[in-house]
This record gives sequence, structure tokens and C-alpha cells, in this order.
Amino acid sequence: MHGLTKLRINCLVLTLVALSVAPLASAQRPNRQLFPLKAYTLTEYVPIPYGDAFDMPEQFAGESYAGVAVNSHGNLVVFSRGSTPFLEFDSNGEFIRSFGEDGLFRRAHGLHITADDTIWATDVADHLVMKLDSDGNVLMTLGTRGQNGEWDEAAGQHLFDQPNDVAIDSAGNIYVAQGHGPGEPRVLKFSPDGEFITQWGSRGYEAGQFFVAHAIEIDADDVVLVADRENMRIHRFDTAGRLLGVWNFDAMVCAMYLHDDGHLYITTGFDGQLAKLAEDGSVIGAIGRPGQANGQFGEAHALTLDREDNVYISDVINRRIQKFAKQ
Repeated sequence: MHGLTKLRINCLVLTLVALSVAPLASAQRPNRQLFPLKAYTLTEYVPIPYGDAFDMPEQFAGESYAGVAVNSHGNLVVFSRGSTPFLEFDSNGEFIRSFGEDGLFRRAHGLHITADDTIWATDVADHLVMKLDSDGNVLMTLGTRGQNGEWDEAAGQHLFDQPNDVAIDSAGNIYVAQGHGPGEPRVLKFSPDGEFITQWGSRGYEAGQFFVAHAIEIDADDVVLVADRENMRIHRFDTAGRLLGVWNFDAMVCAMYLHDDGHLYITTGFDGQLAKLAEDGSVIGAIGRPGQANGQFGEAHALTLDREDNVYISDVINRRIQKFAKQ
């Protein structure tokens, strides 16, 4: 067996053991060397020091920021694990407002904002997916608060197991990627009004299986992309769950953002990078490294791009938003 392959398999086994005894969805730093992609070749981006990029109010400083998305006004919305779930900043990093009911989320995770400013957000501790309006008022809830398990329509059991992320297809159908820790990783599909349609996936290393289904995106052709974080790959499915292909990488795939120009941007979590992909999934370039300095990451957790193609990445370990300015 190739040495690097053996190292990765051993890492996955050790992580699986750790997750089997972990009560909550806390990310596990890999017990291995960290893997870079094409390091420091994404020269079109420059990291901006956190204090220069954002005017973060003192009462929200130092919170763990799980998700980021840009709304129709071009403002950055941050999904925080603090008491107030949503923080909004303008394109210059000036604070606009905080909003959302205090205590609504127990452990914020995934954030998706549609073109009409509808907010989709996930809670990996309370096992919920919520649809909210632009002021954070709840419009729909999927799942059963505080309970995890199987989604079984026949049994009348409507349970997620640590839902990580949400995406919407061209018909308005809702796709949820779940399974952050010991939960069974899979994709669940719902109609626009929240009626269950189908689900697919299981834990494993084969094509179509996941170790952690951490992020989900849907492209203009309704191809469903699922980031299989510890397996270091992206699965491509059609909307019925049929596997179309797999893109493999030399680092974790923690978050994804599909740009209008057709390029997919990813982060590599603990491996500490932002990368830009070609249409065939190959890495065009990457920037970043693990660490605490400017342009470095504890865990590059989620990302988005604004109208000027600047990149924003939430770092749940270093408790900040890293901005990479497009030159």
C-alpha cells in the first residue's frame, strides 16, 4: 500500500473512532500531516488583516462564526454561534445590524441565502434546518428539535442527524447534506414546501458514500455537488441521487462556493487553504496555510464571494472572518 494512502486510511479510522464517542458535532483536527494543494499560486488574491477588513462590534467579537453568505444588497451576512445568530456588514466591512432571535440556534453550521434574500440555516446540535426571512423570522422548520435519527416517512419520523448544509435546485427543491460526527452522512431531498422526496448515501469510502457530507452546492445544470470532507473529494450527483462522478483532492474539502463564472471555490478546512477549481475539478491555484497569522486558518469552515469577487471565509477555530481581496 502506498505510504500516503495508508496514512490517510489510518487517519480516517482514528477519526471514526473519535467520532463514535463524541456526543456533539465538534470538528476533529486530523491526526496526520496537513496536506497543501497548489500552495500560494492563487496570486489574484491578497489576504486582508481581520481588523482592517471588519468593524466588528465589541459585543460580538471573538464569537465562533460558522457560515457566511452575501445577500441581494451585496452585504455579507455572518452566521454566528453567539447569542444573536446573524450579523450583517456592508461591502466595506462596516457593521450594519445584528438580527434573529437570541437562542434560536444551539450550534450554528450551514448558511445559504437565495436571490430573494430567503435565509436557509442549519443547526447541528438541535438537528434542524430552518427557512427564515431576511430579518431572521422563521418561515419553515424541517426536523424535530433536539432529536436525531432516521428520516422515515412510513413511521412518521422526521429526524435529521446533524444537518450541515442546504442547497436549492432550479425547481426550488431543497437538498440537505447531513452527518457531521457520528450521524449517518447522506443527502435528503424535499419539495419547495418541505415535503420529503428521497434520500441517498451512507458512511464509507466507496464512490457515492461519505465520511462527512460537510457542504452541498447545485450548479446551473442541476448537478448536485457534495463535499466529502475527510475522504478528500467531491461527489457529483443528478437530482435523483444517481452518481455522475467523483473529484479527488490531496486535501480536505470543507466548503464550496459556485461562482457565476462557472468556477467552484473550495476551502480545505484544517488543511488551511482557499482553492479555485477548473470546470473539470482540477485545482487552478490555492492560497493559505494552517496557522493564526493573516491569511492562515485554524479551520477554513465556510466561504462566499461578493460582487467584486472578494472572498470571505469563516474560521471557527481562530474565531474570525478572513477576507481575501481580488486584485
